[in-house]
Amino acid sequence: MVWLDPNGSQKQAYIEFRLSAPESEMIWLDFQPLKMSCKPGWNPMWEDWHCYHAPLRIYKQDYKILLDYFGRIYPIQDAIDGTSEPIFDVCFSNWIGKSDWLRIMDEIERDLNRVDDHKRSFLTDFLAWVQNALADTSVIVVEGNQ
Repeated sequence: MVWLDPNGSQKQAYIEFRLSAPESEMIWLDFQPLKMSCKPGWNPMWEDWHCYHAPLRIYKQDYKILLDYFGRIYPIQDAIDGTSEPIFDVCFSNWIGKSDWLRIMDEIERDLNRVDDHKRSFLTDFLAWVQNALADTSVIVVEGNQ
């Protein structure tokens, strides 16, 4: 089961990737695939991006590695309303569409042979999670709690 019922956010089973982040870290980014709808005029509600069975959580010390990759593709257009998003925001929701995720993935893949094995494993796991999530949606919302 990929999607939970609309009130199933408490049943989400977060996948956590850790490279160097301590267990005590309390700041993170959540990667929440959006449950898409074909309804005309649909406006996603919080429950629509908090119903994926296995969202990803990456803690601050480790998500800093990813910020460079996000920075390489920004500015982008918000995947839902088309507004320009000048920077990736670690404090709020970032609505990133599939084409931008593919650009991020390309940037990471270009660097894989230039990083140490430990970091390569982290990035490879991240790429695999994103690729699997994009099989279920065309938008992944990245939310920070900072």
